[in-house]
Amino acid sequence: MAQIFVSHSKKDKDLRDFFSNAFADTKVRAVFEEFEKILRGKVTSEQIVKDIENSNAVFIILGPNVQDIPHTRDWVVWETGVAKNKDIWVFEPYSQFGRISVVIPYLRHYVIFDTSNAWLGYIRRIIESYDDSHVLPTLLVTGGIGALLAEKDKIGGAVLGTLAGLAISDKSRERPTGIRVKCVKCSSLYNIHIPQGMNKFRCPVCNTYLKIRL
Repeated sequence: MAQIFVSHSKKDKDLRDFFSNAFADTKVRAVFEEFEKILRGKVTSEQIVKDIENSNAVFIILGPNVQDIPHTRDWVVWETGVAKNKDIWVFEPYSQFGRISVVIPYLRHYVIFDTSNAWLGYIRRIIESYDDSHVLPTLLVTGGIGALLAEKDKIGGAVLGTLAGLAISDKSRERPTGIRVKCVKCSSLYNIHIPQGMNKFRCPVCNTYLKIRL
């Protein structure tokens, strides 16, 4: 089963609940890790690394308590470093625009969202695009069935394997792509997803405010 690691603050309960709702009724599991669990000894840094490595993507939720609590902020930034080779999505609430200054050195997508039903559906589309439940075992995809059949059946097995591979749909093609941008200050490249009509955003890598030229 596909999973997405979600980095956030437990104290941003409204945002956690919103994302829990987005994951509901999907075939993608959310792994919510919180700094507070580390303090209580319920999770270790080794477990966090393992959870990130086993995830298809990483969501970073920059709520007000990630901004305001130094230890939480440091751990969130550390987790992005561990996940630097993953699809990292940074989510920043529109209500906090201008207040968040957390810099994330590695990311592929930056999303300014609100907790409306429209954004709930948009984020659910992102989540569902990582659903790999439709993927058949590698044995079928590569035509490996033929290798397990008797010599006389190898041709038929290879054909079966090829057809199985063709039958697989790639859900990542349904993933929202946003707008590709390059920061004029730090030259970072990533995709932004922002509300309609918004033409200004913060570079999450260097904290420079940028305008979109339409």
